[in-house]
Amino acid sequence: METRPIPQVRPLESVPVEDGSEQLVVLRDPYRFQPNAFTLSLPTYLLLTLFNGERTADEVRKAFKARYYAEVSVEEIDRFAAELDELGFLFTERFEEMRRQSLAEFQESPCRKPAHAGKAYECEPANLRKQIDGFYDAMRNKIVEQDTVTALSPASATGEVQALIVPHIDPRVGGCTSAFAFSALRTNSEPPDLFVIFGTAHQPGHSLFALTGKDFETPFGMAETDRAIIQTLRDAYPFDLEGEEYLHKHEHSIEFPLIFLQHLYPNHPFKILPILTGSFYEFLESAGLPDDDEAFAAFPRALRKALETSGQRVCFVAGADMSHIGAKFGDEEPITEELLAQARADDLAMLKLMESGNPEGFFRFLQESGDKQKVCGLPPIYTMMRSMQPGCTGRLLDYDLNLETPTQSFVTFASMGFYGQ
Repeated sequence: METRPIPQVRPLESVPVEDGSEQLVVLRDPYRFQPNAFTLSLPTYLLLTLFNGERTADEVRKAFKARYYAEVSVEEIDRFAAELDELGFLFTERFEEMRRQSLAEFQESPCRKPAHAGKAYECEPANLRKQIDGFYDAMRNKIVEQDTVTALSPASATGEVQALIVPHIDPRVGGCTSAFAFSALRTNSEPPDLFVIFGTAHQPGHSLFALTGKDFETPFGMAETDRAIIQTLRDAYPFDLEGEEYLHKHEHSIEFPLIFLQHLYPNHPFKILPILTGSFYEFLESAGLPDDDEAFAAFPRALRKALETSGQRVCFVAGADMSHIGAKFGDEEPITEELLAQARADDLAMLKLMESGNPEGFFRFLQESGDKQKVCGLPPIYTMMRSMQPGCTGRLLDYDLNLETPTQSFVTFASMGFYGQ
C-alpha cells in the first residue's frame, strides 16, 4: 500500500451549482494555468477537501468515512488524485511545469492577447461592433422606459468627463450599464489621448499594483500602452510594479472596458495605462486607511507626477463591480426581495459617497460594515479617486444587478461619471 501522502490541493475557485436535484461544484484555477473548469459531485468535492498534503490515500479513506459516513476505496482515491494531478490542481511537478510554461508564454508574447473574445463577447470585429451597438440601443430603451436624465443630456453635467466607473461584469450582463458611462465621454470637447484603466485583480497576488507594458490586442485591433508614462511611473514609485505582470493575462476587468473605448473611438489613436489593483483585505481589517501604508500612498503620488509631465488629455477608468451576495460568495442567507432591497440601499448610500468625491467616506462605509457587500471594485475605485484631480463631481448614470437563481447569488454594478475642468 502507498504510504506517501497525497500532494496538497492548490487553492481553487469553487462554485456550487445544481443540476436538477444533484448538487455539483465547479472548480477553476484562479490563475488559469489550467484553462478549463472541472465539475465534481458534492461528495467528490468533499473528498478533495481532505487532500491536505499530509494524509496518505488510506488516511483520506478513513477521514472521509469518519466525517461523512461514506465508503471510498484507496484505489478510487488514487485514481482521483491522479486525475487532479493531470489537471494541475495539486502541488506537484506537473503543476510547476504548467505554471512555468504559462508564464513563459506570456513573457515571450509581444502583446497581451484577448482572453475573453468569443466567450464573453464577439470575436469578429463586425459582430462585436454590432453587439456593442446593441448595448447602446438597450441603454436608449432604458432611458425611455424609466424617463431618466442620463449622460445623453449634456446640460445635466458640469465640465468635462475626467473619470468613469464602469462594470467589469460579463458585457452580456452589464453592457447596457457600461454604455451609459461611455456615452458620457461623447460630451467632452475633445477625446482623451490617454486612458488610465484601473482593474480589479481577481487572481490572488501579493502586490498592491500590477502593471504591464504590453500592448492589448482585441478584435478591434491593438491598443498601445504608453511606455513613456510607464517608465516615468516605474522611476517614481519605489515598490515593485511588474513582479505580478502575469495577472494581466486572463484578467477581464481591463479588457472589457477597453473594447468599449475602441468602439467609441475607432479613428482616434489613444493610448492606455493598464493597472491592476490587488486586495484591500488587510486595510479593511485594520482601523486605518490604505493611505497609511506607503506602498499604497506612494502610487497616486507617482502616477500624478507621471501624468503631469506628459501634457496629454487624460481620462481615468475604473473597471469595477459593486456588491457580491449569496451562496456563490459564501453567504448563507437566501435571496429575498428584502435582501435585494437592502443591497440596493447599501449600494446607493455607498455610491453617494463616491459622487461627493469622498474616497475616505467610501472606504470607511465598507470598513465599518466588515465589507458585508464584498465590493470587488473597492481597490480600483479608491485608487482612481486618490489619483484623479481634486474637485471632480461624480454623477451616477446607471445601476443594475444580475441575479443567478441557480446559485442563489447576485452581483450589482453601476456606471458613474466624474466631471471637472
